[in-house]
Amino acid sequence: MKQFIASGMLMSLITTSALAQLQPFTGFTRQDLKDDFVYAVDLLKKQHPNPYKFTDTATFNRRLDSLMTRLDKDPSLMSALRYSPIQLFNDVHLKLDYDEERVIDVFYGIHHFPLATTTFKDKIIVNAKGAPIPFGAEILSINKKPAASLLSEISYATYSDGFIRTGADRTGANLSLFISLIFPDAASYEVVYKEYGAKNAVTTQLKAADAKTGFHNRNLGELPFNTFLKRAYVTKEYLDKESTAVLTVLTFMLQENAMYKELSDFFAEVKKRDIKNVVIDIRSNGGGNPNMSALLYSFVALKPFDNVFNYRTKNIDIHDSENLLNGYGTKMGEEEIKQTSNFLKQRFDYDSSAGFYYGNARLTEGSIANYPPDKNNFKGEVYVLISGGTVSAATYFAALVKNNKRGTLVGTETGSGEASTTAAWFNTYTLPKTKSRLTVPMSEIYFMKAKEDNGRGCQPDKSLTFDEFQQHIRAGRDPEIQYTLDLIRFGKR
Repeated sequence: MKQFIASGMLMSLITTSALAQLQPFTGFTRQDLKDDFVYAVDLLKKQHPNPYKFTDTATFNRRLDSLMTRLDKDPSLMSALRYSPIQLFNDVHLKLDYDEERVIDVFYGIHHFPLATTTFKDKIIVNAKGAPIPFGAEILSINKKPAASLLSEISYATYSDGFIRTGADRTGANLSLFISLIFPDAASYEVVYKEYGAKNAVTTQLKAADAKTGFHNRNLGELPFNTFLKRAYVTKEYLDKESTAVLTVLTFMLQENAMYKELSDFFAEVKKRDIKNVVIDIRSNGGGNPNMSALLYSFVALKPFDNVFNYRTKNIDIHDSENLLNGYGTKMGEEEIKQTSNFLKQRFDYDSSAGFYYGNARLTEGSIANYPPDKNNFKGEVYVLISGGTVSAATYFAALVKNNKRGTLVGTETGSGEASTTAAWFNTYTLPKTKSRLTVPMSEIYFMKAKEDNGRGCQPDKSLTFDEFQQHIRAGRDPEIQYTLDLIRFGKR
């Protein structure tokens, strides 16, 4: 079975003219790549539920022309992937994947940055112990490029909804790969860094690594410390001494019976131990069914709450069906296309004055609008850990907590919109020339009767300083969890 590599990785294939002679792709050319980019833009203008939501057509076309001009002028085929136009749509759910068989040689054709790294807001941090640069040190520049500039270079691969800029939170172990792809021909890396508490910066030279060593080193990262709590979709930890329980939820894609069992078991144990504080960690939750977000919230709700979300889209037509794939990754047949089309037509009604199709009652069948608290609901203090990796239905959960004033949000801005995001159904297309796969959401979803979207996610109530972050990681503690435990211990709500 063929594997596909996500756009967050392969869109970052940046290089310089020194590698222009290298042909890293199998089965397609530079012109094929450009043709597919143009095709993707035309398709997205027709198929995306709201393509100009955060821009206007004139601005969009100027940005696209600039992108294509840069693509034409760049001497390297590899770096052409950097200019993929899906970044223009400000939609965290939009995805372009590349066939691994066609691009795998890219990883063998570059020199790799030799250390594991991570980010804290706009900073790059060394994320390995025993490395030539101390763990937790702040990297100020690499090969004369400041850290902020490096993070800006990969912003096309870490885009989020609207104007959110926390997408680097989702890079994980790939951050050092992104750095490598900015300097793919570098035999060595000049790194300027500053240790915790030091007054002066230090400059050192690191030898580049080969692909195998680079991959190995990237996976030696110390952070995140709570990997034990990521061994399953839902995991639980009880800290009796702190009268605190930690619930880590990695997805809202579970079936209701499975989700309910996990949650009811957790909160029953919380009640049995007479725990006063619950920390819900959704920093790496990519979303799923918003009804499962509401289900989780019902366990901390103190009163009935609105579980209302509305769908809308600019179109319900299926475009370019000859390139459309079904859920099995094969070409969608005529009968499947007809069923998909009928499904949408039955569930969306057109409002000519607004220019949108709006979801009707059939779309909310099975949803509870006036949602009661669970019979075993928790009445103590609630803390929710969020980040740029908190996306879609996970952001909806954070918004329920925030809008109902039921807890404290800790961390960084969520990766998708507080008021709305794109979601629901997704169409996947094979791009004709490169055979890459473009995944397009079919609808916007607006939460809690929201009518406007300012393009921002849920903002945290509390956020660590860089000094606090460094102190915690140097002590081997998960920064956000320890920060929250300190809030609980010292009553700094």
